[in-house]
Amino acid sequence: MSNLSEYEKKRLENIRANEALLRGLDLPTKKAVGEKKSLKKHIPKPTPKKPQQATRVSARIRGKEPDLTNLEYTEPTMKRQKFNEKTDEVMSEQDQKKFLGVLEDALKVPNTIPTIKKEYEPKEIKSYASLQNTLQKLEIRHEWTTVKVTASRITNCVFHPSQSKILGCAADTDGWIGFWDVNSQEENGDPVTYKYRPHRRTVTDMHFNPVDNSKLLSSSYDGFIRVFDMNTAKFDTLELGSNRYSISGFDMTQDGHCTWFTTSDGELGFADTRAEKNAVAYRVKDKKIGCVHLNPVHQHLMALASNDRTSTIWDLRMWNNSDEVEPLQSIQHGYSVTSNYWSPNGVMLATTAYDSFIRLFDLNEEKTLDLKTAIKHNCVTG
Repeated sequence: MSNLSEYEKKRLENIRANEALLRGLDLPTKKAVGEKKSLKKHIPKPTPKKPQQATRVSARIRGKEPDLTNLEYTEPTMKRQKFNEKTDEVMSEQDQKKFLGVLEDALKVPNTIPTIKKEYEPKEIKSYASLQNTLQKLEIRHEWTTVKVTASRITNCVFHPSQSKILGCAADTDGWIGFWDVNSQEENGDPVTYKYRPHRRTVTDMHFNPVDNSKLLSSSYDGFIRVFDMNTAKFDTLELGSNRYSISGFDMTQDGHCTWFTTSDGELGFADTRAEKNAVAYRVKDKKIGCVHLNPVHQHLMALASNDRTSTIWDLRMWNNSDEVEPLQSIQHGYSVTSNYWSPNGVMLATTAYDSFIRLFDLNEEKTLDLKTAIKHNCVTG
C-alpha cells in the first residue's frame, strides 16, 4: 500500500465505501469486471441416419470373376408362355371354315416352279416414252385404293404362287400375319381378309417353302420361325434348339431342307430339318444383319445386308473347310444396308440402303460384282 500514489489510495477508499453502501442496501452483488465465466461447448444431438443402400456395381465392372459356388437352384415360378392355338387372337370357327375354303381354292391347281434360264440377254429400251405409256396403262383392278390387312405397320409381304387365286400375305410389327383374297369380296362389298397372330414381336421375314407351297414360314424377333400349313390352317414351329435368337431374316435352300437365318446381333445361323442337331450360329458381323439371300442359280453364293454399311458376298463351300471364313466381296454403302436380293436368273444383285439409293450390280465370270447403276429412291419410308 505504501507504494501506491495518493490518487490510487483515494480510488481504493471510494471503492470500499461504495461496496459498504451496496451491502447496506442488500442488493445482489455482480461479478467483478474481468472475471472469466466458464463456457460450455455446444454439442448438437446426433440426428438418426437412415441406413443407406449400397450402390450396386456389377462384378464385371469391378473386374471380379463371378462366384458360382453358392448358387442354389430354385424352381421357376412362371413357365415360358407357349403358343396356344385356342386364344382370342385367332379367328372364329366360322371364319376359320371360310378361310380353309380360300386356302383350298389356292391349292387346287398344282403349283409348278418356273424354270429359270441361265442365259441372260438384256433388252434395250429404245424409247422411255413407250415404257412410260405402258406403265400409265396399268390400273388397280379392285375398287379399294388400299386394304387394311393387318392392324399395325406392315414389315413384309409375299404372294402365294398359285395359278388359280391371288392370295396376298402381310405381316406387321405386333406379330400378326394377314391374308387377303384379292379377287373376292364379302356380301357387303368389303375385301376378304383373315389374320392370325403366331408371333409376339415384329415379324421380320416370310417365305413359302420352295418345294411345298402349302407351307408359309415366318420369322420374328421373338426367336421363333413358325410354319403355317395351308391344308389345316394351323401353325407349327421350326426347331432351332434351346437357344433363342433375335431373328431378323432368313432364306431357304431350293430343296427346302436347310434354313439360313440372321440375327440383330450380327449372327448367321443354319438349321437342317433332316438332322437332329440344334441350329448353329456364327458371329460374322458386329452389327445387325437385316437380310440374307441365296443366289437362286449359284446356291453356294450368299448375300448379307448389314447395318455396318456393307453388303457382303459369301461362298458357302468355304465354310466346311475352315473355322475362319472371309467374304468374297464387301461392298461399301453410304449408310446401313437394309436389303440385298439376287435376280431370278442369278446374274444381278439389287441393294437398298438408308442413303436412299437402289444399286444394281452385275455378277461377272469371277463371281464378283460390278456396279451397273444407282437409282435415287427414298429407301427410308418406302
